[in-house]
Amino acid sequence: MAHVGSAHTDAQLGILLEQARRIAAQDQGVLDIEVPARTQSIDGIADWRTGTLPLSPGVPKGAPAPPGRTAATHSRLLYDVLGAVYDWLGFDIVADAVFRDLVIARIVEHTSKVDAARVLADLGADTVSYRTIQRHLAKVNTANYREQIAAKCFTHATDRGGLSLLLYDVTTLYFEAENEDDLRKVGYSKERRIDPQIVVGLLVDRSGFP
Repeated sequence: MAHVGSAHTDAQLGILLEQARRIAAQDQGVLDIEVPARTQSIDGIADWRTGTLPLSPGVPKGAPAPPGRTAATHSRLLYDVLGAVYDWLGFDIVADAVFRDLVIARIVEHTSKVDAARVLADLGADTVSYRTIQRHLAKVNTANYREQIAAKCFTHATDRGGLSLLLYDVTTLYFEAENEDDLRKVGYSKERRIDPQIVVGLLVDRSGFP
């Protein structure tokens, strides 16, 4: 049995524990696999009271340690994962990066087109102006985005096990508008609303994929 010393702080206790491990291992050597060496003495531990870092060879004693500073934060990994799934499903067939970013933003947070820039900035993605968003959304109908994406959804659902079981449901979305138009009509509402509305249907396969 060997006495390794007494500790008065957590740092000193950690050093003594490491010394005890070496004694228990009888100074058995270790493979050189670039594992950082553990601290051997109290001089190798930063002193939180003075804000100084452990001294390195050639560094004068008392060199101050500057405080940490957060330059930026974002959720780029989430953006990259959602973008990879979007491309894997084949939706990149529309070749519209702005539309792709709007889809990702809407998945992350159900917000408006104007506020989508904030969501994309939080994700670490490049943002565009609202005018640019409007210009790209105008191509959704003229470039047949719906038909192209629907075709990719059908291909994916077919490849995943066929269409032997389908689930279908409908609902309505109302608009706070006074007048009807070719798209929005006043009709039956479970909420007894008299606002113009549209009917939305969703068809999914057995796994819930639309």
